[in-house]
Amino acid sequence: MDHIRFSIPELFSLLGVAQCVYLLVYMLFRAGDVRRAAIPFIYFLVIGAAFFLDFAQRFIGELTAYYEIFRWFAWFMGPPLSVLLIVQVARIREVPGPGNFWVLFLTPLAYVVSVFLSLRHPECMFPDRCEVLHEWLVITGLVAGAVSMLTIWAISGMMNELYREKTGKDRYWLILTLIFVNLFFLAMELATLTPMVAPSDIVMIRTVLGLGLVYLASTSLFRIYPQALVLLPRGEKGEGGMSEADLALARKIERLLDMDKIYHEPSYGRAELARELETPETIISRIINAHFGKSFPQLLNERRVEDAKRLLRETDASVKIIAEEVGFNSTASFNRVFRDLTGQSPSEYRSGKS
Repeated sequence: MDHIRFSIPELFSLLGVAQCVYLLVYMLFRAGDVRRAAIPFIYFLVIGAAFFLDFAQRFIGELTAYYEIFRWFAWFMGPPLSVLLIVQVARIREVPGPGNFWVLFLTPLAYVVSVFLSLRHPECMFPDRCEVLHEWLVITGLVAGAVSMLTIWAISGMMNELYREKTGKDRYWLILTLIFVNLFFLAMELATLTPMVAPSDIVMIRTVLGLGLVYLASTSLFRIYPQALVLLPRGEKGEGGMSEADLALARKIERLLDMDKIYHEPSYGRAELARELETPETIISRIINAHFGKSFPQLLNERRVEDAKRLLRETDASVKIIAEEVGFNSTASFNRVFRDLTGQSPSEYRSGKS
């Protein structure tokens, strides 16, 4: 019995399937807000399908004449879905409105146009024997992808605001990376229309790009964009006599801490939080005490120290710079709070002393 041997592109595609399945399962079990998790979930579901169709082409590609069309559709839905993901990351507290979803119709429209243009050729027997269809699919798919990417300019003003915000730079660079990867994908697909690059090379390149996107998601996206993947521990519901309105407000506070990292602003306090949530300070204090079991200053300092511990482990930045970065007014207060919470000074923590 002959052993099945996988090519390197097939192995890479299989790795992409496995990574996407992991992310999808993770989101299924961690999704605290289904509406906010919907776009990331669909995004990685489609990318996972594209990986699978690349992997399985040699084994089941002959089962249907539409196989190549399905594969084209999965890959070229990537740019429109990326646009929705980018809009949601940029407007971190909002789900894209109905006016943003029109980009999803560009790829189906590209398919309809391709079929119409192909059937004008008398030698085209759709879909079995229609060589010109593949070329039209690439051309119209590129146009659909380019139009999708152009819609990002509509949020260019918000991108500039993100870059200027202390807590928005991570999202800014994540968005730029997503844009770059999608543009590179479109450029590689354009190269298939020339004799410069072999089709097998294109499959390999787009697979590597897809793996890069999935890796970016697993390392950066869920750190920067956690509001879709936050579960409220069940044991906390109803504690302290909290109503549904109280719990909703507690989740808003969690999102401000997780997404906007409000604790990085040294001057941010309970008054600023109350203004932002348009809620009296007394209610804010009650909800924080009931939900988190601590005062607001304690909550902020714990978050600051956790971020400082990560920076001490992963960077060579000075203690003074780290103190400023995580939201402390002075190095002295940073050292005092850090020792109170960890039992060590920042320098001792970095050197690994007990």
